[in-house]
Amino acid sequence: MKKMLGCLLLLLLPLATRAQRGGEGFTQQFNRATVLLSTGDTLVGPIMLHRAEETLTMNLADNTVRTLPAVSVQSFAVQGERYDRSRERFYYDDFYAMRQGYYSGNPLYTMPAPRRRERPDTTLVRVFRVYRWNRNNDYSDFRAPGFFEQLSGGPVILLRRERLVQRPISAGASPYGYGYGYGGAGRTVGFYTDVQDSFFLGLPTGTVLALRSPKKDVLAYFQGHSRRIEQYAKDNKLNYTDARELAYIVNYANSLPAEKK
Repeated sequence: MKKMLGCLLLLLLPLATRAQRGGEGFTQQFNRATVLLSTGDTLVGPIMLHRAEETLTMNLADNTVRTLPAVSVQSFAVQGERYDRSRERFYYDDFYAMRQGYYSGNPLYTMPAPRRRERPDTTLVRVFRVYRWNRNNDYSDFRAPGFFEQLSGGPVILLRRERLVQRPISAGASPYGYGYGYGGAGRTVGFYTDVQDSFFLGLPTGTVLALRSPKKDVLAYFQGHSRRIEQYAKDNKLNYTDARELAYIVNYANSLPAEKK
């Protein structure tokens, strides 16, 4: 058992090094994509999304490869991501209904539907949009375009970004009794790489608001309706830190009378 765990640590450490060097620097590959350029033109083909560089590389029908920085892209939709077995299956949720917004006359969008229980489905369409942001640097007025995944409808849109983070492997903290644990107490014997979600509100101005504390920040932005939003989340048992459930909350907030900002 100890030998097996030692081999596991050797496999995990290179990933941790990649996370440390790259921060958000990881690449996702999709078999199918439709990219809407800033010029209004559309490109279709498989792509690779380079998170840290804010670029796409696309294989075109003429066997050439085109690099597309965020500044030249309006939005893109993808399917067929390579399945990552290390992720919990609900990562591959279907956000189609949430992207349509909240409609009081249609129960599909009004009430959170039960989660699917079948196998992860990587054929689901994911939509990304370009917003200008300060890369989480609150002291900078400089805003550059970046890729954000759309999880809800609008006019204020719930957005998600993903980044690699290092988490410690501790000796003597395993809940399975093997002598190792992930993120628990004890001596750190290595690290593993995990993918962490960060949430934002995409504003009609084309900029984003970081949700560092999703419940607090959402209620503060929609402060005129905070009590109604809290009650909606409570009645439907929605969690502000779950991507799917937070999308329902933001859609509901959008359905309320517009506030003056």
